[in-house]
Amino acid sequence: MDPRVRLGLLACVGVLAVVLDRPQSLGLLVLLSAAPFAVIHVPGGWRSRGLIAALTLVWGTVLSQGFFYADEPRTALVRIGPLSFWREGALHGLVQSLRFVSVTLAGVAVAVSTPVDRLLAAMLSLKIPFGIAFLSVTALRFVPEGAREALVVRRARARRGRPIAHRAPLAWIREELALVRPVVARALRRARTLAEALDARGFDAMAPRAVRRSLRMRTGEGLLLAFVALLTGAAVGLRALYVLYGAEVLYLPRLRWLYGFVRTWL
Repeated sequence: MDPRVRLGLLACVGVLAVVLDRPQSLGLLVLLSAAPFAVIHVPGGWRSRGLIAALTLVWGTVLSQGFFYADEPRTALVRIGPLSFWREGALHGLVQSLRFVSVTLAGVAVAVSTPVDRLLAAMLSLKIPFGIAFLSVTALRFVPEGAREALVVRRARARRGRPIAHRAPLAWIREELALVRPVVARALRRARTLAEALDARGFDAMAPRAVRRSLRMRTGEGLLLAFVALLTGAAVGLRALYVLYGAEVLYLPRLRWLYGFVRTWL
C-alpha cells in the first residue's frame, strides 16, 4: 500500500478518535485499528505485551476516572467506605482510553509495516518540510530500538536478583524507575552518534533532495482513502450538527432521527 494512503488513514483515525464519543463506536474504531496486525508480521511476544499494555491502560483509566469523577450528574455503582465508584466516571475513562488505544494501534501499524525511507518519501510528497520529515522518521526509527533495549535491561536485571514481583510495592516502583536510566543513556548516546555522523557528512536540511523511488498510488488505494475520508467527514459534519442542536443554535425538526442516531452511536 502506498505510504501516503497509510498516513491518510492514520489521520482519519486521529480525527475519528476526537469526534466519536461513545464506547460502541470507539470500540469499533479500536478493532479497525487493530485489524492490520492480522497480516503484519509481529513476534508473538510483542503481541501479548501490546495487548497487556492496552488492557492495563483501559483498566487504569476506567478505575481512576470512576473513583475521582467530579462532574454532575453521577450515579454510584459501588461504595467502599468513603469512596464511591461512579458510573459516569467509568464511561468517561473508557472513552478516553479507547481514543488513546485506537490512535496508538493505528500509529504502530503504520510504523511497523512501512519502511522508513518510504515514510520519508510520503512526507516529502505531502509537502512537509524536509527537516520536520527527517526528524519524524528518525525518531520513529529509534522507537523499536528503545523497546528492545528496555527488554534487554529487564532481562538482565531479572537474572541478577530475585523477581521483581517478590519485592515490596515501593521497591517495585524504584526498580521500574531505575530501569529507565540505562535506556535513556543509550538513547542519548545514539542521538549524539547520529548527530556527529550527520555533521561529518555535511548534512544540510535546507538542501534540495530527490526521491530515488517515486511513489505510485493504485486506483483501489485512492478509492479506499477517499471512502474513509468521506466517512470521516460525514462523522465530523454529524457531530457538528449535533453540537449546534445541543447549543440551541440550529434545530431542524425533520432531522430528529439523525440527532437520535448521533446521540446513541457517535
